[in-house]
Amino acid sequence: MKKQTFFGRWMQNSYLLFVFALVISLVVWVYMSFNSPNTETTFTIGDVPIQIELSEEARNQGLQAFTVDDPKATVTVSGNRTVLGLVNENDLSVTASAAAATTTGTFTLPVTANKRTARANFQITASTPSNINVMIDYLKDSEFEILDGITFYLEDGYYGTASLPYSRVIVSGPQTEVQKIKKVVAKANISNKLKKSTEVEAQLVLYDENNSEVSKKLLTLSIETIKATVNVMPEKNVPVEPVFVNKPEGLQLSSDQISVTPSELLLAGPESSLKSIKSVQLDAIDFSKVKNEKIGFDELGINIPENCKNISNYATAKVTLDLSKYKDKSFTVDNFIVEGLSDEYTSDVTSKSISVTLIGEQADLDKIKASQITAVIDTSNASGKTGSVEMPVTFRINGVNSCWAYGSYQANITITKK
Repeated sequence: MKKQTFFGRWMQNSYLLFVFALVISLVVWVYMSFNSPNTETTFTIGDVPIQIELSEEARNQGLQAFTVDDPKATVTVSGNRTVLGLVNENDLSVTASAAAATTTGTFTLPVTANKRTARANFQITASTPSNINVMIDYLKDSEFEILDGITFYLEDGYYGTASLPYSRVIVSGPQTEVQKIKKVVAKANISNKLKKSTEVEAQLVLYDENNSEVSKKLLTLSIETIKATVNVMPEKNVPVEPVFVNKPEGLQLSSDQISVTPSELLLAGPESSLKSIKSVQLDAIDFSKVKNEKIGFDELGINIPENCKNISNYATAKVTLDLSKYKDKSFTVDNFIVEGLSDEYTSDVTSKSISVTLIGEQADLDKIKASQITAVIDTSNASGKTGSVEMPVTFRINGVNSCWAYGSYQANITITKK
């Protein structure tokens, strides 16, 4: 006689067979319940845009609605599972009515959610938020200068300046908010000490007349952030050097005869440039206009080398000359030469003599005779002129190189084309 298998014995047990059938039935029922197309359920749809409805009167006045962010709603719907599977935000209309807002101001508006198609086979059971805050105002655009508010620190011996890639910004938004703005500042902070140029991201911050920050929540800026550059250069102190024209080659001025204020400047610039700079020079002083007296030149321009910056902030310098120890003496000169004339022309000096005043040490003046002085007529600026013309004259003194001619002189010559 064959033995029955375990499965065969189990199948002959009516009680176990009943329990097994009951479990299978329950699983099938649960599955069918949850997957039946006729089952009612709920579904939540988020990020549904809220449309703000202004009154016709407000729109005719040019008023607009402003909110902190693009307002969105979350809507709960219920209905047939199959139908809800096809529902999305495009089937819903969420509005905030500003019908009562006909003037400027801030209003709390009720939010209502509706089906776009009234006969759609689902129901709206809930929506949030129930209200939103809205500012009703006129749109205003204003342009502002962007001010430098970059904070940084430098290693000793270095100079730095911040530069901004944009100079102006346009701010748009409710007129009430835009009118609060008095200045716009690019703000950033670099905490570590610098000795080379660097870039930093700067936020634009709005301030009112009391220097309090103005909120940007309802405002739009044409630029929100900018990349500022902090230019860092080494520094160097250099002496300030006066420059002279028509100064006698042999005239040596002692420190008690000349003073320069400021005597030195602090420059900043590329290291390669600073290495070659020994001094900065002033606009030239013409010795032909200097008498034997104490005289000051108060506003001489300072010529800053290319690529360098004058960080001492002196725009001009003062030079004082004390030439009161020198004497003056007049001479009548009849020795003329002409220089600077093109080979296409000839000249004839029609002035027979000229009187000149020389200044210098008394001992040097006593050595000079009129025959040692030559009047040099400069025709380099004649520009093709012919006939009788008047040209500037300078003087050369043979044997003495420490005296100078004081004053402005002219002589007449006749120029003829060959």
